[in-house]
Amino acid sequence: MYPMEPLITQLVFEVTKLGVFYPCWSCEGHNDAMRKLWKIPRVWFYSDSVVHIRTMYVALGALASRKALNAPWQVVVTHSDDDNPHTTFSLEPRVSLDEMPLGKLQADIGVLADSLAIEFYKACQ
Repeated sequence: MYPMEPLITQLVFEVTKLGVFYPCWSCEGHNDAMRKLWKIPRVWFYSDSVVHIRTMYVALGALASRKALNAPWQVVVTHSDDDNPHTTFSLEPRVSLDEMPLGKLQADIGVLADSLAIEFYKACQ
């Protein structure tokens, strides 16, 4: 088992607390040796229902429309291990590596940790 990086921990906890997503991997994002964005922040997870994925997408859209985030965030289907029969999703910013500084994306992690559940429950209504 690998330790969870400190900046992503609260978001992973909040995604788990929703009770319908099952995180399996995360990254708080990293710069390369030249201080350029190398890895974007993200949380990989499983979900039993595409309805829950769509609801998360609506919640992310609400945060984007309020301009609460520095970058648009999305949920995408991602590849995990070849021997894994489950579909893996990723909550991540929709940016190219040269488009946004890591600090702004990491600030979004805090906004998502504080607001995603509220927006998710609103979208459920």
